[in-house]
Amino acid sequence: MLEKKRVYIIGNLTGSTRARLLLDFVSGSNKYSFSYDDTHFFKVNSKNLLKKAFLLLPNFLNSLSSFSKFLISDIIFILPMGKISFFKLKLAKLMNKKVVTEFYISKYDTYVNDKKRVDKNSKNALALKKFDQNIIDLSSDLIFLNNSEKEYYLDVVQRSNTTTKIHLIPLATESKMMAQLNYANLKTKKLILCWWGSYIPLHGLDKIIESAKYLKQSDISFEYHLFGTADKKAVAYQKMIDELELNDVVKIDNTKTFADKSLDKFLIENCDIAFGNFGDSEKAKVVMVNKAVEAVSMKIPVLSQKTKALGEYFENEETMFFCEPSPEEIAKAIFKISNNPELIKSVSKKGFSLYQKRFSKEAYIEDIQKILVS
Repeated sequence: MLEKKRVYIIGNLTGSTRARLLLDFVSGSNKYSFSYDDTHFFKVNSKNLLKKAFLLLPNFLNSLSSFSKFLISDIIFILPMGKISFFKLKLAKLMNKKVVTEFYISKYDTYVNDKKRVDKNSKNALALKKFDQNIIDLSSDLIFLNNSEKEYYLDVVQRSNTTTKIHLIPLATESKMMAQLNYANLKTKKLILCWWGSYIPLHGLDKIIESAKYLKQSDISFEYHLFGTADKKAVAYQKMIDELELNDVVKIDNTKTFADKSLDKFLIENCDIAFGNFGDSEKAKVVMVNKAVEAVSMKIPVLSQKTKALGEYFENEETMFFCEPSPEEIAKAIFKISNNPELIKSVSKKGFSLYQKRFSKEAYIEDIQKILVS
């Protein structure tokens, strides 16, 4: 009987469908044993010094145990946005371990170019770029979501000529219940359009909101429902809605999530069209946002600007609606779509077929197991 390969998983499982799909696979396979340590397990938010002191020894013992598991593992798997020290990366390289990294995003690009929390000329920016470079240089296998993002991120961190083995595995999500598409099925005359995600410029949420001003000038009945994750970050967008006098057609809700199924329920019962990404940054023109895949998994058609990554899979408007990223063009596209319920159903069906082929749990597992055994 062959010994199982030991897989040591680094990163955070919380909120990551991709990470959970990996865990489901290795835990259910007779070819692997695995270890995963939740870094938050010994974290104390309380200021109680006694509690913190009590956990010092358990935390230390856990660190020793984790390091021993790291040493005896055959495969080090770094989850999307996972953290690992240069020392461990270098040690894994010296021990000839297989180090598989899901390069979901670049830390440097996220904090310097996207969120702009770190000045590009600062020491912190240099450290972030060095982290990304170390991951690329010292991994045996890198997984990118698509070719466009691969080229973009490697260029950003000056590693376009890397010799590390590269694989492309697109975004994946588990299947959900199918949306009712009430408008397309003529059960209602009001078109419901939804956006969900984090309040960052990449999404172009300001353009989506402003497009409602132009759409109100048409003769269609509609509502936008925007589902975010933070009340504080939603303030600026609510102010915009107030100033444009759009409260009757644009609603913000920060209470619903996929985790408790409340967001799934609303989308399935109400959503007719999902908004994709309309941001202006270089990154926004390249990436494929999660919500695009989440929407098609529920048979909800998506309206988005056509990014390079989306163009790799959703080649034309048979599987997704595209328009230029301006409020006026978004409104024009929605109006055009609203006049063709049959087209909505057609794009819904073909988009879901593409999801099953390239973005499903089964597609991800088929791809990932080839990397683990190679």
